[in-house]
Amino acid sequence: ISISVFPPSNACIGRYILNMQITSCGHTYQRCLGDFYVLFNPWCADDPVYMDNQAHREEYVLNEHGILYEGVHKHITSRPWHFGQFEEGILDICLKILDMGASYHHGSDRDRCWRNDPVHVSMVVNHMISSHTTNSIMKIPENNDYLKGTKPFSWNGSVPILQQWYNGRCRPVRYGYCGSLASVMCTVMRCLGIPSRVVTNFCFPCSIENPLGINEIFDCTGKNLCGKDKRYHCWNESWMARRDLNQCCGDWQCLDPTPLETGRGSACSGPTWVRSIREGELDLDYDGQHMFSRVNSNYVGWLSQNNAKKTKFFCDAWPCGQHLITKSVGSEQFEDITGAYKYELGMRKS
Repeated sequence: ISISVFPPSNACIGRYILNMQITSCGHTYQRCLGDFYVLFNPWCADDPVYMDNQAHREEYVLNEHGILYEGVHKHITSRPWHFGQFEEGILDICLKILDMGASYHHGSDRDRCWRNDPVHVSMVVNHMISSHTTNSIMKIPENNDYLKGTKPFSWNGSVPILQQWYNGRCRPVRYGYCGSLASVMCTVMRCLGIPSRVVTNFCFPCSIENPLGINEIFDCTGKNLCGKDKRYHCWNESWMARRDLNQCCGDWQCLDPTPLETGRGSACSGPTWVRSIREGELDLDYDGQHMFSRVNSNYVGWLSQNNAKKTKFFCDAWPCGQHLITKSVGSEQFEDITGAYKYELGMRKS
């Protein structure tokens, strides 16, 4: 006997068990034929994650190998990363992540009913990567203390991280940083069928206490007294149609799994429609103001004098989000996507 299953485009993702019921001579029997998985389908035009470009699907769904970009915008370094979304056991681990994150959205029963919505699924995954819960996937080190785990920059793939989390009774893996967090999330999203990529933002604000301003204090020699330099930050972009925003077609949504301190405490961000960041539409869900500030903050320099008086000596509106890049489709080179997040300085909006 041959059986084909055609789930509708709005079916909830997950593992299903297929049973066959036979009634004969007044007796009813049940036989388990096996199980199967339903995932999001970027090849299906009716699916909210539909992507109509085959080369893009091969890069953002099927490609198991990627590149992380680090350094500074004038000297970009790169290193390979193995996503491994098709490795044995990874799909079951990804579904376990959704189960463990169900309480984040009002319990497992309601959560399973929403697993046909990539917005909901992405929020659960985003929360599970490195939140301050006991079951998050990775922990960020405090005060550069790595003695109780692996140094954050030692990882070069998602599979060992996910396996260690799963085999360790879903306890956080020590330790991660923004690049590994975004890459692990990219693995999970691709495994579930959602096109995703890792983005690096150069000249990232180190603190978002003031959403649109970064204050740095220097002494007369030019030394940064805050002990911070302008640096980079990695996050994830996922492709989906935001039905909650009445989008009929897919577009990139940014999700930042790295918890950052806000006025409401530590939290991850997204999904935020990338185009809404560029257009300054900050009232849309989710976390538009926070994501906007990460590419548009003013950089203010203060000179500290001997009498403890501080004098502002420069203010630059462009450095934050000066350069945003991701791996190019079908290439080992990077693609500059800064224009997707912000208009060129001085450019008039059409």
